[in-house]
Amino acid sequence: MRRGWVFCILMLVSLLLSAKETTRPRRYYRSALTTMMVYHPTDEFGYEVYQIYKGLPVPDKFDEHSIGYQVIDQSYMTESVSGESLLRVLEDGQVAKRIVAKWFDWSGDSLENAVFSSRILEERSDYNVSFIDAEKIKYTIEGRASLRDVGVQLMQNSFVLVSDITYSTVEDKAEKAKTTLNILGGIADILTGGNGGRRLAQAAGDIADSYTGFKVITHTYLYQLEWNRNKMNDFFVYYYTEEPNKDKMRAFIEDTSSFHLRYLGTESSVYEQTEKKGKYNRTELLQLITARSIDKNIATLQTKYEAFRIKAPISSIEYNKRGKVIGYRALIGTKEDVKNSSVFEILEVSFDDGELKFNKVGKAKVVNNRIWDNRYNALKENNIDVSVEGTLLKPKGRPTKTVVPGMLLKLKKQ
Repeated sequence: MRRGWVFCILMLVSLLLSAKETTRPRRYYRSALTTMMVYHPTDEFGYEVYQIYKGLPVPDKFDEHSIGYQVIDQSYMTESVSGESLLRVLEDGQVAKRIVAKWFDWSGDSLENAVFSSRILEERSDYNVSFIDAEKIKYTIEGRASLRDVGVQLMQNSFVLVSDITYSTVEDKAEKAKTTLNILGGIADILTGGNGGRRLAQAAGDIADSYTGFKVITHTYLYQLEWNRNKMNDFFVYYYTEEPNKDKMRAFIEDTSSFHLRYLGTESSVYEQTEKKGKYNRTELLQLITARSIDKNIATLQTKYEAFRIKAPISSIEYNKRGKVIGYRALIGTKEDVKNSSVFEILEVSFDDGELKFNKVGKAKVVNNRIWDNRYNALKENNIDVSVEGTLLKPKGRPTKTVVPGMLLKLKKQ
């Protein structure tokens, strides 16, 4: 009998060890992101840009936190677009309260049947702790208190990105250039008595007409939810209810002073691309340039602001023939502005005393010219080999612990 128990225990330990070695953790610490845009209804392609923006995916290193409010109509703004003027618009639209309501899975269509739940907090807590810790969080009294603690950390990492996109077209520039060339060609013909100048202008105009493209100017503004332990406790005391309670719901709706965003900063980019007509239609090209200009701004904002910096998991470990670790793979790359000079901290995640802890266990640096091109539509543009996924990094110095898939890479400021 005892021998049977020993065998079962050994089998269980063996299974746990093998799972640790072979199973890539599917969950990791991510920030919540609400994305919005400034809509310019009088622009020639204003509505088209709006439609394109709606179709763009939320950057995949974040949890999508949509709140049903995505467009700020510039024609209704009484001030020019800036970080501060947009903050006033977001405050008027109670965006911070909408973000909190989404975190607590608000549902119902009236005061009489509206309720909250901890479903989203529980699901996203699973991104951050082991299965055993997650079960403890969900099903014990102590764990429910821990859920609030973890929830504070998760909700503090709630961000809003507002993109203001304007553009000019290659065709507009071409028309102006053709007009100038025709005038200059005519003057040259008058001076020379021939028609070579006009023929040259026509040839240049025909070449210009064979291209299409856009110059997109994107200003991206970054905001963060103001949240702390006191706000979390007040929310649970005064508003949180899993059963219909119209008094609590009315109090939540009428609260105009507890929920706020803070403006962190802005980043701007100019992205211009011209292509031979036929490779893309104009909508496809505008979509490509819009997506890449926003991605570029997000990547720069991540290097500027510590709280906004992503933590990406190591997806696999690479070994040489003798079994020595020679590198790590991670699903980050050009889109995140990874460079040959980029250095990352390697973090181990733990759950301790109701808090998530990120313990540094080592460093990694990018292997030269082994950066994954994961920009929007890179496959179509470059015909890249999609079987090679992720940037390759190599250890920098000796780690204090064995590095395994699922540990996090956090970019050091570059």
